[in-house]
Amino acid sequence: MPRGNSPLPLTAICLSLIGALFLYSLPLHGDLAFWRPPFVLLIAVYWLLIQPQHVGITFVWLTGLLLDLLYGNVIGQNALAMSVTAYLLKTQEYRVRQLSLPFQCLAALFIVLIYQTLWVSTRLISEDISLGWRVFYPALSSALIWPLLAGTLYRLHRLFH
Repeated sequence: MPRGNSPLPLTAICLSLIGALFLYSLPLHGDLAFWRPPFVLLIAVYWLLIQPQHVGITFVWLTGLLLDLLYGNVIGQNALAMSVTAYLLKTQEYRVRQLSLPFQCLAALFIVLIYQTLWVSTRLISEDISLGWRVFYPALSSALIWPLLAGTLYRLHRLFH
């Protein structure tokens, strides 16, 4: 079996998504909760760039739908925001893959900003709530943790590939 069709990358992808769901569900107190990066999105973005033959927009959409179901969001809210973000990323896939680490961090910031903007837009349509600027804090924290996350996922990818 050729290495590109090996089931092992799928194992790494599933393990990392389970880890992301665990990190997403950890309770954070007070204002710290607003800084939580969207781990599921970041991991989906990483695999979308590194394993495009296994992870596509449909996979990201299903992951977003799972996130909606697990955490009681309006069905399709995360799925829509994540899949549109994934589509926009796929249009620039080759450019993003060639970026150095500091520019990857900046790309992560913009990717999460796009996701958060879409997520907030769908939330404002479906609910009557007031959201401040702190809804965009995860974009900053995502840019800060991207080197650690990408390095960890790279090691996991090498382990299973």
